[in-house]
Amino acid sequence: MRGVKSKIENVGPLRSPTQAPLVGVGADFKNGHPGRAWSGPVGPSGDGGLVVKRYRRLVAYRVTSFDGVIRLVAEVLHRVAVSSRGSVVYMNAGKLVRYLGLGGPIHPIDLSVIYSLLAKLGFEVVEQSRGKYVVVRMDNPIMREVKSRSFDEVLEIVKKYLGE
Repeated sequence: MRGVKSKIENVGPLRSPTQAPLVGVGADFKNGHPGRAWSGPVGPSGDGGLVVKRYRRLVAYRVTSFDGVIRLVAEVLHRVAVSSRGSVVYMNAGKLVRYLGLGGPIHPIDLSVIYSLLAKLGFEVVEQSRGKYVVVRMDNPIMREVKSRSFDEVLEIVKKYLGE
């Protein structure tokens, strides 16, 4: 049996288009190509601290500055303090993304910076064969201060613990 030939020339292989993550209201599509690079007010605070970029095989969130990383860590700690029911929360990259409400993964380089910042704040970062995760204990001094505070207060507490 022979393959089916098309009478139309220049027909490429059939495949579904790549899905772009949702980037929120007011997103800026650069050059009209939503598959190349996106930027805009994305993330928990909507201040533009995150951009969505497409790499060869990965569409991921990138943090634009170190202040953006601090804001993300403060947002994660705030969400964990508000929503946790137990005394320990195990947080891997997937759970971190869900706490932040993002539509895709965080770039591995930025994820390692977030993990190192959480380790600097006194949380235990455990590396296993399937990846890293952070052990967030509610009896940690920073978590006791974060509980029942607003995001702006949590951000100031994180900056205080980092010595900024």
